[in-house]
Amino acid sequence: MSKESRIDEQIQHFYDNVPNVGDALPLKDYLLKHEDSRMAWYLLGKEYEGRGDTTKATYCYAQAGEIYEAFESKPAPSLPSGDSSKKGGNRWRWLLTVLIPLILVGGAVIALKELVPDLSEPSPSDTTAYEGTAQSPSPSKGTTGQQPAISLPSNIIPPDQVAGASDPNEQGRGVLGSLLTLNPSRQPRLLVETPKLGKWDDWVKSGKPIASIASDQESGTAGLQWYDPKWCDCKPEDAIATQKLIQNWKPIQEEKIALRSAILRYKETKGSWPDTPESLAADYPDNIIAGWSESMTPWFDELKGVLEDKKDGKIPQTIGWPEKTGPNTGHGTPKGQLSPLSEQPLAIIVDKDNHRLAVVSGNVILRNYEVGLGGSKTPEGKFVITEKVRDPNGSSDGVFGSRGMTLSDTRYGIHGTDEPDSMGKDESLGCIRMKKEDIEELYDLVPMGTPVTITKGSLPDELRAPPERFRLPSAQIETNPRKVYDWLN
Repeated sequence: MSKESRIDEQIQHFYDNVPNVGDALPLKDYLLKHEDSRMAWYLLGKEYEGRGDTTKATYCYAQAGEIYEAFESKPAPSLPSGDSSKKGGNRWRWLLTVLIPLILVGGAVIALKELVPDLSEPSPSDTTAYEGTAQSPSPSKGTTGQQPAISLPSNIIPPDQVAGASDPNEQGRGVLGSLLTLNPSRQPRLLVETPKLGKWDDWVKSGKPIASIASDQESGTAGLQWYDPKWCDCKPEDAIATQKLIQNWKPIQEEKIALRSAILRYKETKGSWPDTPESLAADYPDNIIAGWSESMTPWFDELKGVLEDKKDGKIPQTIGWPEKTGPNTGHGTPKGQLSPLSEQPLAIIVDKDNHRLAVVSGNVILRNYEVGLGGSKTPEGKFVITEKVRDPNGSSDGVFGSRGMTLSDTRYGIHGTDEPDSMGKDESLGCIRMKKEDIEELYDLVPMGTPVTITKGSLPDELRAPPERFRLPSAQIETNPRKVYDWLN
């Protein structure tokens, strides 16, 4: 059968399913001149939808398949079963370049093969189907109190990258360009706003959707769906579904960075990689991490598999980012201005000038708390968390509160207090006092071995902590009744 005959057959199938045949779009010309592209079907569907022709739009969306699902966060419509099988199931699509005029209307479309002529074939990692939530056991002592993450429907494709950008300046355009020019993937990539907080990238305030990038492996094309009018001369799409996806995604990334930091700090302290989850979530004094969630077991197994895959007989010196296991709501590696989260472990900075304690990963600031200090009695310099204990001296409401962390085996520590009004003041004998909700979150978030830098200046005044605080289900015994703590409170 000639190409023209096949196209006639496809057009007939189109009009068999959309009874209103009046159409100003030259279907046959497009199909005769151009190749397959699910992206083009999706964009044509948007064009029909904009004209109020929902029947034709629905047909086009069905042909777009995964591209529609990536942009719309819902299943693509199904084609009528009878005619499709009788016609042999041909699914002709239009090449993206014929729809370039749509750039001026509702979005941006770029033919990657024209921009990047030597674009290589997708790597196997780009096309691997993601697993669902793994049901591996947590450490042997068990976990309680952790609600399982909400899973995306099986027909919704999670992103493979979530990139942060502060605004559409040169840096922002570079982040967007990197997402567009990566190898095509069956998964979408998301661009989200990551505001600046002084010199830092603000994690707590990040997440407002800017754009969704979907690529078509068959034609080597990529398209943008805009959500933020500051970035495009267009009418953006509704971002409610994408915003919910990011809201679910962010707390899971905090669990990942807590686990990754714990593994790296264990290696620094012990000289070897941990063998089991119990190596990290052990009883005091080996409680590297303060608890264990259901998601952490498959992530640990995934990272351990990479560490055991020795290249040239050498043990890897670092680890990557767990991205193929655990709850699918957490899939999507942080990129762009959020890249440090997947590359650098957590660290603590204390600013004596404005009484702030921050948790950072590279240039990303995850938390910024108000603290109480001791003025000149609080030493400056570099320290390490060498001990973590719950309910120091057997009390959760004593002078040291419900949590305490020793700095470099000294009498200085970061702990709670029974004097919450001392926050922002220099009333301690040298230690760092924190409010109950802040010290308990910090204790769960940062592992043993976390570096602590006490300095003057460098941190913003604005406090940063999410409404839903980070918590790990307790998986071990972390009290120490055999020791009387005498930190310089």
